[in-house]
Amino acid sequence: MGDAEAAFERLLERLRATAAIVSGPLGGRTDRERAEGFRHITRVLSIATEMLVEKGDPAQPAFTRWMTAYRKMYGDNPGTVYDAAIISPERTYRIAGNRGTCAYLGFCLYATTPQGGKRIVGNLDDDELDIGADGSFELWLGKSKPAGAGDFLALDDETTEVMVRQYFVDPEQETQATYTIETVPPAGPPAPLTEAQIAARLDALGAYVHDTVEAETTLSALSASITTAVFRAGKEYVDAHGAPTDPPLDASVVVRVMPTPAIQYSGSWFDDLGDDEVLVVEGVAPTCRYWSVQLLTRFMESGDWLHAPVFLSGKDIAVGADGRFHIDIAHRDPGRGNWIDTTGLPSGNVAVRALKATGTLDVQFRREKN
Repeated sequence: MGDAEAAFERLLERLRATAAIVSGPLGGRTDRERAEGFRHITRVLSIATEMLVEKGDPAQPAFTRWMTAYRKMYGDNPGTVYDAAIISPERTYRIAGNRGTCAYLGFCLYATTPQGGKRIVGNLDDDELDIGADGSFELWLGKSKPAGAGDFLALDDETTEVMVRQYFVDPEQETQATYTIETVPPAGPPAPLTEAQIAARLDALGAYVHDTVEAETTLSALSASITTAVFRAGKEYVDAHGAPTDPPLDASVVVRVMPTPAIQYSGSWFDDLGDDEVLVVEGVAPTCRYWSVQLLTRFMESGDWLHAPVFLSGKDIAVGADGRFHIDIAHRDPGRGNWIDTTGLPSGNVAVRALKATGTLDVQFRREKN
């Protein structure tokens, strides 16, 4: 058996192990959840095949558009564009493009530990970028800053990915940023693919799909058992007053799904929401550049936002004169204004995020009869 064939067999083994997660104690509880879980495997496989197999050579970097209405993972937000590229600390990279008019543009570096965990290496966003009058910018990545380079993020020995995020308050009016990534100096055309190379990429693909689904279902299971807290700066939990508090779960579990330090996150898991019940989300509208409330499935996918109101951004949320908001999450619209449709899911996670927020998220969750 050749290297590639053996690696392909290992890939099938990892996919079978991933399927066992979907069918196991951390996986789907209902027919629908199991169906969506197996579809989720194919979605992660689609993302990872493009990123790790087709674009997995750090000498030939290229961005992969992670999320669409049909490719979802890691708690995707419908109001965000996510682009990721595989990179290596052995090389220097230049990202160049145009800022556009999106509400936020940020670049985050992630490391992969020998144990498969994730770690934030660095982050730089449009508050720090040197942007030309025409919207142009460039950002350098490397172990050391090249002579004459402007904006720069340092890579450490475990850096494996750069993620670009664009947030949109009004997607119909805002223009997406555009950008490319290249090695400096150029690596030249790639050599013909070898069995050893494709074998390594297939091994990486199998590990990525398995570890992603495992991390997502583990985080969902842990979320079901914890008290509400706010996660900020990609590293710490704080209470309602912004004071550091004991983490309800290990922050490394959260970082495994690659958050950004520019966002504060809060949320609440719900189980067995009845037809006559409402999950109420209320609090103070944050002072921030962007915020949203959405549902996530057990596999950390956003809901079907093409066909149902499963997501509200700050632009859509009615806020009272006192600055407070009230959102109903229910199987049918209670008729009280802001409503998120469960689309029939009895269990899931309510995710609240605030980008570049002043102060600490002030959000509460409760259940009541509809």
